[in-house]
Amino acid sequence: MSLYLKLISGSLRSRMQYKMNFLVSSISYGLIMAVDFVLLAAILQRFNDVKGWNLYEVGLLYGISSVAITLYRVFGVEIHNFERYMVEGDFDSLLIRPVSPLSLLLTKNLDLSRIGGTIQGILILAISIFGLNLKNFELFLLVLYLPISIISGVAICFSLGLLTATIAFWTQRIKDFQTFTLYAPFNAANYPMNIYPSWLKLIFFTVIPVGFMNYTPILFLLDKGGSLWNLALPPAVATIFLFLALRFWQFGIRHYHSTGS
Repeated sequence: MSLYLKLISGSLRSRMQYKMNFLVSSISYGLIMAVDFVLLAAILQRFNDVKGWNLYEVGLLYGISSVAITLYRVFGVEIHNFERYMVEGDFDSLLIRPVSPLSLLLTKNLDLSRIGGTIQGILILAISIFGLNLKNFELFLLVLYLPISIISGVAICFSLGLLTATIAFWTQRIKDFQTFTLYAPFNAANYPMNIYPSWLKLIFFTVIPVGFMNYTPILFLLDKGGSLWNLALPPAVATIFLFLALRFWQFGIRHYHSTGS
């Protein structure tokens, strides 16, 4: 952890050498993501709700997933772009260093422009919570649980990213896989799971468990069904999924063949 913090500190200092670029990129990314939610809000204002979920309730789901996904993209940018390490043979240079390759990847580069998306997600969460007019106890429970939901979401996003990256040890290229394992599921997590067909919901609660990022706990917190287990499942699923992803990553490294072999 000490080494990780030092590497992160060095990466941050290098990125912050161009402060204006960081500021413009963050604002631009936040605005791009905001447009997506504005379009959704316009639709919900016209039709009032989607399968029983109003604008502010969907806003909670959207805000949690936005914060979780963008935080993953901030710290996991090299995991997300792992394809180039296979195609260009750069992964070999990580293996000869006396540090875990995963630790090096997580500290090699930080995509700080994604912070704009994180701020945008937090603002949507604040507006949605204010618009719901919850009772004191319900409001306290929701605010108390939000960090747990976001951390669980980050772990699930990272696990999906790491699993997809590991496939590159055999296929070299993963961009097409990311469409199905990352982009589509991440987009789907912005909305209530009950709008999707049964077969798709089954995928989102098993193989690609994005349904646990926000939908499962919010379902209980907004009194739309479920039990206290809804609050325990996200961190439990995130922990199990992260463990499996790390094991698969180690398995992939053991079966990696260098470009020079």
